[in-house]
Amino acid sequence: MLFRSSKGALERLHTELLDLSDAQAVQKLVDATVARTGRLDAAVLTCAIQKRVPIDEMDIALWQRHLDVNLSGVFYALRALFPVMKRQRSGSILAFTSGLAQNGWPGAAAYASTKAGLIGLVKSAAHELRPYGVRINAVSPGLVATPVFLASASAEELAMYEKSLGVSQPEDVVDTLMHLISDGARSLSGNVVERRLIPQGGEH
Repeated sequence: MLFRSSKGALERLHTELLDLSDAQAVQKLVDATVARTGRLDAAVLTCAIQKRVPIDEMDIALWQRHLDVNLSGVFYALRALFPVMKRQRSGSILAFTSGLAQNGWPGAAAYASTKAGLIGLVKSAAHELRPYGVRINAVSPGLVATPVFLASASAEELAMYEKSLGVSQPEDVVDTLMHLISDGARSLSGNVVERRLIPQGGEH
């Protein structure tokens, strides 16, 4: 969590380990943050797991773990954030979806399903938050060299992407996130914002 002083300068960075699938832990973290800072202006929900296993070989526990972290975890965060931001009558929330939500990929059924479910969750949440002046959007960041992606993609798949679409670094997504939580995007809510990379060699 990033806290800023009244002058906008970076004041301190506070980090905590959290199992997003633990509803009580999520609620405690939000409560503690509000107690420390007085308010919550923005939340970026990026936590996810992706273990690629064919559907007919997938263990039930692994399927459930994807649901618990990738989908239910975001729901738990929203349930904790809603009262805070409704009371403030301001705030912006971002949740990360994926291009696999629409396109799928071999072995990625659990991950893709949760990311598709997030879209429905975000769009429904936007309707509930709109009367309070609070915004929520989903971000589809494209191919980003996160630990989750690098651990799940094969060497061949990664090489293919690097030669075609390209793979961006996590810090490349920051400008998009900062815009979406800023007043510059105050008219956007309930959208799936796709971040598209320009293919190497220019746009085709």
